[in-house]
Amino acid sequence: MLTAVQPDVFRLELQTPLPVGSVNAFVVKSADAVVLVDCGLNHQPTRDALVAGLAQLGVRPEDVTAVVLTHGHVDHVGAASLFQEKDVPIYALPGVQTWLQPGGPWEQYRLEFFDALYRTMGLPDAIRERAKQEFFLLQKWNDRSVVNVELHPGETLPWFPDYEVLHVPGHAQAALALWNRVTGELLVGDQLLPHVSSNAFVEPKLNASSGRTADRTRSLLDYRENLRELANMSLTTVYPGHGAPFQGASELIGQRLREQEERRASFFELVRLRPGATAFELATTYFPRHLHQVSLILSESLGYLDWLEADGDVRTQVDETGVVHWYSAH
Repeated sequence: MLTAVQPDVFRLELQTPLPVGSVNAFVVKSADAVVLVDCGLNHQPTRDALVAGLAQLGVRPEDVTAVVLTHGHVDHVGAASLFQEKDVPIYALPGVQTWLQPGGPWEQYRLEFFDALYRTMGLPDAIRERAKQEFFLLQKWNDRSVVNVELHPGETLPWFPDYEVLHVPGHAQAALALWNRVTGELLVGDQLLPHVSSNAFVEPKLNASSGRTADRTRSLLDYRENLRELANMSLTTVYPGHGAPFQGASELIGQRLREQEERRASFFELVRLRPGATAFELATTYFPRHLHQVSLILSESLGYLDWLEADGDVRTQVDETGVVHWYSAH
């Protein structure tokens, strides 16, 4: 469904078969350029809806000047090949390329990382295998494509110089937003959503010789720092990756930060009551209704444990099998 949200910005709401529901793509259009921000996943009804929405603007896929990807998650990038095969260049931050080659070496890197992470966090074997499958099952909605041009924070879009590239790590580490420095509009991807707090996904750092030896990101800490940066900016309308465009970003960010602080306190109390628990045990205790989404609740839980550890409120101990156990430091 196509909606004009500004004279030069259009929202394409694309239905998906994923639990997240619909995903947004945005078109920024002028007399000289058509830039598509995100493109949905490689699912035929989603692709058809994308092409139909562009057609309402009189635009064919080959007429698009460039596709800009906010981050590498499949619901935002899976259909990039639809444009690339028509010689439309793909723009993204460094690191997004590693998400665009399903079945390739970076997928193996992540598989090794999560296998090692899940072992150290105490997942039983059967659940560990299911969690890995859960993560990589999404790649069936991806297609191979290549980032032609890497964007960097502080740059502006060649066709729209009012739009500045921001690095917004948190929900994903290689994630960008586009901020219109004149109007205050912000195309933010999944970093700030109107109805739900984005999961700050734990990821491997990409500088190791293999995923098994890669350090992990402290994504929730990065997320909170970035939210505070966004709250101090002059923002008007925010265009999110899911849900309707909205205003009042600073008030919403304040609410998200307070909710995180409340959850942090709950996790500290949980660690205090269950000394020596693993991250898996803490996650399944705190999120008993989401046991079918182990990778998501473990990522969320690790974020709060990282925060508590950074503040000196919890400590860890590794047992003889390499499993990490958490204790109150007080």
